[in-house]
Amino acid sequence: MRKKLWMTFGPILVACGVFLFILFGPSAIFGSVSNKSIQNAATSMSENVVGGEALQRAAMDQNYMPIFGSSELSRIDPFHPSVMANKYATSYTPFLIGRPGTQSLYHYLDINMLSDKLKGKKVVFILSPQWFQPKGVDNAHFGATFSPIQAYTFALQEGKDTSARRFAARRLLSYKVVQNDSTLTKMLENIATPGPNKPHDSFLTRTAAEVEYRILVRKDELESKFVTGSKEHLVKKGVQTLPNKLNFEELDKMAASLGEKSTGDNPFHVKQKYFDKKIAPIIDKLQDSRKNLSYANSPEYDDLQLVMDAFKQAGADVLFVNPPVNGEWLRFIGMSQDGLNEYYKKTEEQVKRNGFRYVSLQKYQDSPYYLEDPIHLSWRGWVQIDAAIANFNKQPVPTSYPKTPRDFYYHKGQLPKGLKKDLETKN
Repeated sequence: MRKKLWMTFGPILVACGVFLFILFGPSAIFGSVSNKSIQNAATSMSENVVGGEALQRAAMDQNYMPIFGSSELSRIDPFHPSVMANKYATSYTPFLIGRPGTQSLYHYLDINMLSDKLKGKKVVFILSPQWFQPKGVDNAHFGATFSPIQAYTFALQEGKDTSARRFAARRLLSYKVVQNDSTLTKMLENIATPGPNKPHDSFLTRTAAEVEYRILVRKDELESKFVTGSKEHLVKKGVQTLPNKLNFEELDKMAASLGEKSTGDNPFHVKQKYFDKKIAPIIDKLQDSRKNLSYANSPEYDDLQLVMDAFKQAGADVLFVNPPVNGEWLRFIGMSQDGLNEYYKKTEEQVKRNGFRYVSLQKYQDSPYYLEDPIHLSWRGWVQIDAAIANFNKQPVPTSYPKTPRDFYYHKGQLPKGLKKDLETKN
């Protein structure tokens, strides 16, 4: 009888035991990350690196400097910060955190995840004007880059639900990729709801979330063993072309020369291959096609405030960099220069008001070879950023930052209509 019972239920019990061991077993068995994996991850920008936890946290324990941004970080030419740091043995090694589509709200979750690793650490954050669309980051872009493990880290954090956390939760709840996860949605709805009465049982919801998070942690620890997409070969190739002595004026001349060779004779001074493939076939349709586009008003400004508040809470020393937009292209598509100027003005004021360092490359919008296409940094643009980073690393770390006004997030980010109606009788 016992043998029959074991034959029936034994395999199930063994499977459950293995599952529980994988889920709750010591992290040391699964979670160690090799230095080689971290080195490869520093230039990978792959989904499991940028959207993960283990590799980023391990890198922050070493002498890596996080550079947050988006697709421009993948443009590795000889003047890219990763190449420069390798060639000239700087006091830092960049760790690239960003992918196409990553914007402020995404980075907020990442910074929040790394918060205990960033105190006193030098950080670079590269803004992108195109993030500041009138409607902010859309469902498609946010869903494509969304990191469940970072979202669960945010949702499970202990402590008081501040107005910033409530606003962040409401912003997250507006996206379909979050709405599709019922456990995460319940956690965020509890955070987003002011007052003592929450829409979901706190204990049960948190228990379910902790199990989900543990599964994500194990998955991340296993994936951290296999880093794909490393651009180390491009870094090494770039190192070979640079002079032995660091001189930014000479590097700018080299960058201009390389840019000139790469752009051909197209009117926008962008890479000739890009012009031939992306612009030339539809050039007539593109002319004056963005007359109504402006970056002056966008939800992205509030998401950027979340980013800065996360940095302040972490105690990081951050340099915000604003790249230029291709001026010839701007005029060709008919975009308002006044609207773009307003973007630069607002972001500069916002960054400086929060006590962070700021560098703008706006003045170079009509100078060639700062961008390889209408919006992505390259050549001379990277040289300017390299020089800014070098100067930034000589500056002392701030000991405090101005506090964000307590009422900044009030009335920002409304509760979903169904949830709001349900709560009107509870609070």
